[in-house]
Amino acid sequence: QPEGWPDNGYEAQVNNSQGDPVRTGSLYNVIKNLVAPAKDDTWFTEEVMVNGKQITITVDGKIIVNHTEAAEDIKGGRKLSSGTFAFQAHDPGSEVHYKNIRVKRLP
Repeated sequence: QPEGWPDNGYEAQVNNSQGDPVRTGSLYNVIKNLVAPAKDDTWFTEEVMVNGKQITITVDGKIIVNHTEAAEDIKGGRKLSSGTFAFQAHDPGSEVHYKNIRVKRLP
């Protein structure tokens, strides 16, 4: 979107130990993972792949979410489309470092 905060789409969680029980790899408010698949203070890989209506989230090679968007999943601005993605922190007491970020448009 040309300006403002992203207000459409899905949110893939990055949270291993902060107070919110929804952990890394969750598809926020759609599929909740309540067990951290990685530890704090270690590098881990999180891959988010969207292919058509299919969303797959993998952490360190383990599939955490394999979800196909259905009509009943579409609420407000949450629906698969094209546009913006963002890295967002909700908890001011948490710190997350990212490296080797890669984005690839699928055919």
